[in-house]
Amino acid sequence: MMHVIIGVGAAGITAAKTIRSQQLDASITMISTDEHVHSRCMLHRYLSHERQEDTLSFVEPDFFETNKTEWIKGVSVKTVDVKNQQVLLDNDTSCHYDKLLITTGANSFIPPVGQFREANNVFGLRHLSDAQAIRPLADQAEQILIVGSGLVGMDAAYAFLEQGKEVTVVEMADRILPIQLNETAGTAYRKLFEEHGCRFLLGKKASETHMNSNGSIDYVLLDDGTRVDCDLVIVAAGVRPAVECVLDTSIEVDRFIKVSDTMETNCKDIYAAGDVTGLSGIWPNAMKQGQVAAMNMC
Repeated sequence: MMHVIIGVGAAGITAAKTIRSQQLDASITMISTDEHVHSRCMLHRYLSHERQEDTLSFVEPDFFETNKTEWIKGVSVKTVDVKNQQVLLDNDTSCHYDKLLITTGANSFIPPVGQFREANNVFGLRHLSDAQAIRPLADQAEQILIVGSGLVGMDAAYAFLEQGKEVTVVEMADRILPIQLNETAGTAYRKLFEEHGCRFLLGKKASETHMNSNGSIDYVLLDDGTRVDCDLVIVAAGVRPAVECVLDTSIEVDRFIKVSDTMETNCKDIYAAGDVTGLSGIWPNAMKQGQVAAMNMC
């Protein structure tokens, strides 16, 4: 039995471990754009220089050897040939599967505000590659604007405050972490961040941008006319499931990959788990979905 897993996040890693526990002789291949297994929850520690690529991992160094799993890293999946049970990669190779699990996660959403999507100093913070692109710019930046005060936004604020940067957070809601916290808790957290130099502009949203001749945003105008000068912008305005590799296939997608209670898609022997399914986007649930998918694949 050949099991192929696309993605090495929480769902994919849990699935590989589960498959190996159930089928000692099965072949397991994992495919990822990432070249490092990493916890997305720790990316802010990378930005603050508290961790490096090799200390972001949430698996043992010998995970792939111990679980007899092949890892094809640094490549992306172009598409899935459902009829011939092949995963086609962007290096012009392919990989056969008997059972396929898609755990491609999600990507940051950059809203079409001004020149956010064109500028060279505007980033989401979802992948290690994002953090690797951000860190050298952040090291040189003095004024950093964060759009959105959810978990990702506040993690980023923490990282930059640790580096002694001038940080401004813009949030449409009337408090920070509006999904996670009520007004009392949100106020308490905001005061703690303010004590460390963070500036909050609540109940406002980015409206216009100014891009300089170098292709960088140097200030953002808010909907009330407030001008925020900046040399780096982090957008933490939500995510979108990473479904690109299945868009031209018979796998059913409705903004996310649709799955049954067994985590199987509408295509036989193809499963999905984690953020790409649009289900609860938290780490423990992604692990559980990976486990459920793996048990049914076996």
